[in-house]
Amino acid sequence: MTVKDQDGKVLFSKTKEYEVYDLHLPQNKEGYEGFDDWDLTAMTHINLGLEPLETDSLTFVVPLKENTKSAEVEATYKFTYEENDTAVWKKVSKKIEF
Repeated sequence: MTVKDQDGKVLFSKTKEYEVYDLHLPQNKEGYEGFDDWDLTAMTHINLGLEPLETDSLTFVVPLKENTKSAEVEATYKFTYEENDTAVWKKVSKKIEF
């Protein structure tokens, strides 16, 4: 999410990452023929993601200077399928006049 003033100056920016991991931890069983990193049954699944049809709501307080006439709020939902490769799934923006 990014908030910009009427001159395009960024007033606030915040990124929230939803992630899912499959990790081989020391307490996990040994994978098939010793291939721990490839055997999903030998891994611990850590889901810090957002499930289908699930919503998340966050509230931020953005202090504005007295001479701020408007602010543009933009929220972007991106899917990162590989390091440095993302696809924008949804982008929403709203202009607020003061």
